[in-house]
Amino acid sequence: MSSRLGGVAAVAWRESRTARRRLLVYMSSIVFGVAALVAIDSFAANASRTVALQSRALLGGDLALLGRDTFSTVVTRLLDSLSSAGYGVARQTTLGSMAVAADTSAMRLVQLRAVTKDFPFYGGVETEPASAWSALQDDRRAVVDSALLVTLNARVGDSLSLGALKFAIAGTIKSVTGEAAVAASVGPRVYVAQKYLAASGLTGFGSSAEFEALVKLPPDFTSPRFQGRFGPMLAKQRVRIRTVAQNQAGLTITIEQFKNFVSLVGLIALLLGGIGVASGVNAFVMRKIDTVAVLRCL
Repeated sequence: MSSRLGGVAAVAWRESRTARRRLLVYMSSIVFGVAALVAIDSFAANASRTVALQSRALLGGDLALLGRDTFSTVVTRLLDSLSSAGYGVARQTTLGSMAVAADTSAMRLVQLRAVTKDFPFYGGVETEPASAWSALQDDRRAVVDSALLVTLNARVGDSLSLGALKFAIAGTIKSVTGEAAVAASVGPRVYVAQKYLAASGLTGFGSSAEFEALVKLPPDFTSPRFQGRFGPMLAKQRVRIRTVAQNQAGLTITIEQFKNFVSLVGLIALLLGGIGVASGVNAFVMRKIDTVAVLRCL
């Protein structure tokens, strides 16, 4: 008789321990859900504040001119006149290209970015070694993502073929102001000097290059004035103007959308945790209902 009672007690203890574990899991879901909601609110607020404080650095200039085609003669003449008048003008051309390591013949699709001197005006690019970026315009040199060296089994000092030209790898990228690190997952970034792009033959027929010009305005000439003066002409040339305010608004919307998504995940975790706790409590009470009835009768 005692052995049978001992077996029943052991089963009851195991069931009780399982119920406690389930309840702990459900309570953990609630805790993680609340923590996620609090954390995402704090992250979104801090990110929005950072965007507001570093809006110019995130864009790289006071405004950017963006085009899907090569800038026309009219736009090029405008940029030259702005540069002659003392405005800061820097250009960047972005396109996809195959990079080939000269020593190993390994290939990798990369994001090729051809830039001119002074790009960007605000923020900056950190490289290893630190002098690699400033020396980019001196010769046919390239600054690349460190992941590209691993993929191509190459190292700093090796040659990299891009189109019809070869470039010496001068260093690796540590960070680029205003650019998310996840951008490198699409394709490793490779920076070269703009003056060598035409000779590489990569911007010919069928190229999907994107063209960008950063403009640094004097203090007495604001972005709205620039848009009012040159906006209609640039629109006819199919060139978009992106200001600091527009860039900040776009980043803020992206942050808000991310916040809403993660908040939804946190709410679902809270809902599932609440349902689990309710189910666990209900099951526990139903198992004890006979005992409660006997106690009430006594």
